[in-house]
Amino acid sequence: MEITLTLLILLAAIVLFATDRIRMDLVSLMILLTLAITGLVSIEEAFAGFSNPAVITVAAMFVLGAGISYTGSISALGEHLIRFSGNSQVLLISTIMATVALFSAFINNIGATAVLMPIIMMIAQKLRVPPSKLLMPLAFGSLLGGVCTLIGTPPNILMNTLLQEYSGQSFAMFDFTPVGVVLLAVGITYMATIGRHLLPARKSGTLTEAYQVKEYVTEVEILEGSQLHGKTIAQSSLERDFNMKVRAILRQREKIPQPQRNRKLWVGDVLFLEGDSEGILKVKKRKDLAVVPERDNPPEPTADGEVIVVEASLAPTSDLVGKTLRQLRFAETHGLTVLAIWRSGAPVVRKVDHVALKFGDVLLLQGPEERVRHLGREHEFLLLGGVEPVRYRPRLAPIAMAIMVGVILLSTSGMMPIMLAATLGALLMILSNCLTIKEAYESIDWSIIILIAGTLPLGHAMENSGAARLIADIIIGWVGPLGPWIVLGAVFLITFCLTEVMSHAAAAVLVAPIAYNTALDLAVSPKPFFMAVAIAASMCFMTPISHQSNALVMGPGGYKFFDYTKVGTPLNITIWIVATLLIPLIFPF
Repeated sequence: MEITLTLLILLAAIVLFATDRIRMDLVSLMILLTLAITGLVSIEEAFAGFSNPAVITVAAMFVLGAGISYTGSISALGEHLIRFSGNSQVLLISTIMATVALFSAFINNIGATAVLMPIIMMIAQKLRVPPSKLLMPLAFGSLLGGVCTLIGTPPNILMNTLLQEYSGQSFAMFDFTPVGVVLLAVGITYMATIGRHLLPARKSGTLTEAYQVKEYVTEVEILEGSQLHGKTIAQSSLERDFNMKVRAILRQREKIPQPQRNRKLWVGDVLFLEGDSEGILKVKKRKDLAVVPERDNPPEPTADGEVIVVEASLAPTSDLVGKTLRQLRFAETHGLTVLAIWRSGAPVVRKVDHVALKFGDVLLLQGPEERVRHLGREHEFLLLGGVEPVRYRPRLAPIAMAIMVGVILLSTSGMMPIMLAATLGALLMILSNCLTIKEAYESIDWSIIILIAGTLPLGHAMENSGAARLIADIIIGWVGPLGPWIVLGAVFLITFCLTEVMSHAAAAVLVAPIAYNTALDLAVSPKPFFMAVAIAASMCFMTPISHQSNALVMGPGGYKFFDYTKVGTPLNITIWIVATLLIPLIFPF
């Protein structure tokens, strides 16, 4: 009965994670409470995840990574390394991936991607290379770099903690490095040869060559006295003079999608106009039309300097995620106008101020330069052009780097466990003013923390109920006679299939007890199996939703969902084969 109930909860969790209708952190809390209410775990076990060493270490690593980012410690170095590659696209892709991998090995890979992305956009502009050719390699490089050290990514930290719990063994800081470096070399070779030909080549935009050609949709209302009143769409100057297409008309409460060119326009109509950013700006200057969000919440007049137009992408920790512009009173609060929104490779064809913002959205903003800078600093937006990157505290960069090096030395020397060393390092980042306490709290992705803490009890329930043993027996029954190498490959395959539809941390937690019981059934060391799960959990290249680094570059790169599938599937298969062959050579059965 307990096994059946645990497997039903596991299946429900996978479905909820995959459909993404409920936030992943909320799903993890639902799992936690269900397990406690049904008695599959005790109340103490249900909430023990919040004090788990892996959870504390992950939170501390977020703060350490923020300290490195806020002092500009990696942006200047990253810029120099990438510029060193010259004009060769092969060398440029290789250098980008190697650079972001170097940083991802020691700080959060999402943070490394976010810091380097504006630099990549500027380099793409100067070299006249479509950003779509460079941003996916950036994201993939961050994922490959994360598996090169113990602290590079949450699944590595999690699997080390769980390995200690189950077997008393553990991984050292650089135990991951031999496997990680080989897989990184494989990934770079693939992307620089085969992968780059599969990447979409979307031309640069007209606002600035740093931008993709994005067809944005913006809303404008026809005002009293407008020359458009009574004219048909064909007779209007919108398409001829501004290269704008009328995608829909909102007339009172009736929405008219894809209107015919002979349909007449009237005062009060709200038009959904599609076109590039330059066309939107020209339309905005007409006095007989009003941009709807600006009309509802006009920005206050300011003296903050030159008015600019810039694209900005929401970062994963932005406090604007999940809220609409109307709820935020965005224009009034921030002094900026959102002209349009680009999401998941397409423009948003809805009332902009009613759209709940999502991580990875690209907003076309207009306003004073200082207000734009403030939005980037205080509200976790990545400014993708028009504004030079801000290096916040460059004088403290040596201190931040010294703290990070100290954490690594304390951990590798055995003087402190990684949890204690990372927490000490996070505290020193704040005491040394590398970042403020507010910035430290904001740097922690609390959704990941809750996700890990909430799913850890399910791993315990699978172990305690015998569900993990049952699944392990099934795996052994299918491929066990073929030997431990094939069984390891099966565990790797299961993990990376799960991580394509759910959080990589959740996938690692769920497969860990299965991996351990599989190793017990084979009477072999659990270390290679835990290493396989840790690496497989981070090898998520096939969809933009499988990892936040992938989602982060989707909007700025102008990628569509299946661009990731086309480029990432061969890489995933290659990594699977190479890792399955390599791991047992370094960690013998």
